[in-house]
Amino acid sequence: MTDLNNTKYMDKRIVVQPVYGKGSQPSMYSSPNVFVPFDMANYASGAWPRPGNIRNRRYGGHPISYEQVSIPVEKKLALIDVAINLTNKIFSLDLDFVLDRALNAGIEKMILTGNTIQMSDKAVLLANRHPGFIYAGVGIHPHFAEKQWNAKTLEVMKRLVSLPEVVAVGEVGLDFHRNYSKQENQIEAFEKQVELACEFKKPLLAHERAAHQKFMEILSKFRGRLPPIVVHCFTGTKQEMKTYVAMGFYIGITGFICKEKVGKNLREAIADCPLDRILLESDAPYMIPNAPITDLDSVCRSLISKCKTGRNEPCTLPVVAYTVAKCLEVDVEEVTKATMDNANRVFNLTNTTPVDEES
Repeated sequence: MTDLNNTKYMDKRIVVQPVYGKGSQPSMYSSPNVFVPFDMANYASGAWPRPGNIRNRRYGGHPISYEQVSIPVEKKLALIDVAINLTNKIFSLDLDFVLDRALNAGIEKMILTGNTIQMSDKAVLLANRHPGFIYAGVGIHPHFAEKQWNAKTLEVMKRLVSLPEVVAVGEVGLDFHRNYSKQENQIEAFEKQVELACEFKKPLLAHERAAHQKFMEILSKFRGRLPPIVVHCFTGTKQEMKTYVAMGFYIGITGFICKEKVGKNLREAIADCPLDRILLESDAPYMIPNAPITDLDSVCRSLISKCKTGRNEPCTLPVVAYTVAKCLEVDVEEVTKATMDNANRVFNLTNTTPVDEES
């Protein structure tokens, strides 16, 4: 395990230490100012509490599973997960196991989303720990725009976006469905972060819920300067998808497409989407690809079984790939190759020079 203790990050010294909770028991959860990576050696020696014995209240009180993924070589797909919330605290107890399952499932690279400054910081740290496998996105999610966005945040974001391991600005955008932040705060934060993406020529991982018109209005202001735009976790209409594709945007597809009832419209819409505009995302711990069991082969059923705690994992991304292939009526290998090529091109995962989509 990489030792981050006393190393420098953005001119600050990193201090790695256990955070003690009730009863003087070490906790795997860190404060916003202390990053506590999972320590396999301490876990094995019993110095840390066994995560399998800890029940998570939010996800139904089930113990976290440490089962490994086993896929026959001939059925393993090569994939890139372009949006995953690995800095969510639900992964704090068993992150190394989650990453191991992802690798065994064929996930070759992944991009972590930043939703707050703290989560963006952690995404960068994880990218440093796993170069070539994990890459970072940094941003302020619309849910947190009201509490987090200010002039100081913008300066911190500029420093983060300039880092080479940061390959995207996101997750950013507008959410007028839940409105956890006032719409005026969401709009201000989104506009500033779009401008930031344009300045640094980093792709934008953009969240949009019930805000299509304003979303397009803001992005249209920057037309001619925009970097690649990924409409993250697309759940909109066929017409909205066509509008995005016509603008040259990419469509991020998650496990939402697998859901029997609510995913029906998306399955119909994606059938008309060019394959060179599709990217695959797990969006874990959200968007479990819980398709009807009769629609899944044994491999997909095995992958989804790792979500029995109610928490999605990146190892389920092959299920999304199979569903997209079925919608497009093509072989799944065609989907995996195209989406990997798209991800490598959009996020420059194999290049050093930023892509300018509109140059």
